[in-house]
Amino acid sequence: MDDLYLEKVQMQVLDFATDKRTEWEKQHKLYSVIFELTPRCNLNCVHCYLNEHHTSKELSHDEIIEIIDILYEKEVLFLTFTGGDIFTRRDFLDIYMYAKKKGFIIELYTNGVLIDEKVIEVFKKYPPLLVDISLYGSCEETFYKVTGAKGAFAKVLENIQKLLDAGVRVSMKAPVLNLYYDELPKIKEIAENFRIPFRTGFEIFPSIDNDDSVQQYAVSASDSLRYEFSEFEKRPRAFGEDYDIEVVDLMKERPLFRCKLGRASCAIDYEGRMCPCMSFRHVGKRLTRENFDEVWGSFSNYPKMKASKNYRCLQCKAYDFCDICPAMMQFVHGDLEYVDEHFCKTAKARYQHYIKSVPTEEVIASL
Repeated sequence: MDDLYLEKVQMQVLDFATDKRTEWEKQHKLYSVIFELTPRCNLNCVHCYLNEHHTSKELSHDEIIEIIDILYEKEVLFLTFTGGDIFTRRDFLDIYMYAKKKGFIIELYTNGVLIDEKVIEVFKKYPPLLVDISLYGSCEETFYKVTGAKGAFAKVLENIQKLLDAGVRVSMKAPVLNLYYDELPKIKEIAENFRIPFRTGFEIFPSIDNDDSVQQYAVSASDSLRYEFSEFEKRPRAFGEDYDIEVVDLMKERPLFRCKLGRASCAIDYEGRMCPCMSFRHVGKRLTRENFDEVWGSFSNYPKMKASKNYRCLQCKAYDFCDICPAMMQFVHGDLEYVDEHFCKTAKARYQHYIKSVPTEEVIASL
């Protein structure tokens, strides 16, 4: 099949899939999977939630191919490869091409350091839908402080340009730490100079061993809100637009999960466990052809789960502005309905600013 024709067909499928999304969610049809290929990484970021000592459980090449075959048989359309860093696998391009020739619409998450000329050559001929690159700071010094990798900052920028020159779509995200919060404007400027989409993420997740010591690198609520409010003023939008939050009658429906959990997407971790999302990896089960329908079918229970009548979040007027995650609360605190006061303060501050029009600094001072 002609490569350009295949790419055109994939883009048509992308448009179709986007239009059909709501219908598929109602039908509980799986069409999007995030596949964590490895916990290994060439960087050693201070805030990382994955641990190198888990590499002994990493899926083999044949096991990954088998899972891709299962997803193909189940008519999954979107496949996102993530890690660790995907390029630490020597067989990554073989895995990528196998999935590409199956017709999957592929996105890639990477730090961008290990992209070499062979990768560029393959992507130029068989481009992914998107390569999403994380950038940790606006200069070499900060990047090294976060990742422990000398000279890597310049390499990332060089590789972004090479991808763009090859016609590959690139986006940039900045997982925001207190080590470089003040550099956000400069990081955003780097993305603007490349003319690529840019987004931030202020969440720092505990390690998969539930070690929350990484929280020492978290940006304060006041700083994260100050940045959020300033960006909102530049690009007004409905809150939740970037979070995929469903707005419903809380007291009537009592939804525990307001996200799209268990409806049309899922995740597969580096051990081959299928889970509702990466935040819910602790409930995952090893995927096989024989148990796929059972495991995927069980995820349909999550959208139906009702919060207890005593769940105080349901009576909070700021709940629509809250991004608390029950799955993460279960993992960290052992309780889906655990209420973390950090989220409460942040949600109430957003309510005061967006609904009551209280000025930014007045809201910040009340935290």
